[in-house]
Amino acid sequence: MPNFPHTLAAIVAILPFVAQAKVWDVTVGGSAGLVYTPPFVNAAINDTVHFTFNAKNHTVTQSSFDAPCSPLLGGVNTGLFPTFDILVQSTEPFWIHCEQTGHCPMGMVFAINPPATGNTFDAFKAKALALAPASSTDDTMTVTATNAADPTTRSSAKGSKRGPMRRRY
Repeated sequence: MPNFPHTLAAIVAILPFVAQAKVWDVTVGGSAGLVYTPPFVNAAINDTVHFTFNAKNHTVTQSSFDAPCSPLLGGVNTGLFPTFDILVQSTEPFWIHCEQTGHCPMGMVFAINPPATGNTFDAFKAKALALAPASSTDDTMTVTATNAADPTTRSSAKGSKRGPMRRRY
C-alpha cells in the first residue's frame, strides 16, 4: 500500500513548478492584418506558445535572425492548420515568419525570447521588411487564399491533419 503522506508531500512539492507554466496566445493574421499578435513573447521553459490561425493561409515557419524569410532547415513549419502549439524548451531566441508568398517581406514575423539588445525583434523585422520587392507603380499586394476558413481541409507536407499540432523546441 502506498504511503499517502509521502505521496501527497511529493505532489505538493512539484505543484509550484507545474503551475508556473504559462500559455501564450498568439493570433496569426485576422483583422489586424499580416501580423502575429502579439509580435513576440518572452516565454519561460515549459511555457506553451499557442498559435490560432485566421483566414488568408498563414504559417508558423522557423527561420534564423540572419535570414528572416527563409525556412530553417529542419525547423518548425506548420503548413496550414487551425491551431499550433510550441512547447518552449529553451530560452534562446526562436525566430518565425509566415511562409505564404509575400507575407514575410511585408513584416509578418514573430519571435519567442528575442534579445532586448543586439539581435532584437525590431532588427529582425527590419531585415524582413528590407526583402520587400521595390515597386515602381503600385505598393499594394493581392493575396489569394483557398479553403482558409475550413480547418478540415488544411494540410501540411506530411499529409492531412485536423485539430491542434504541438512541437517542442
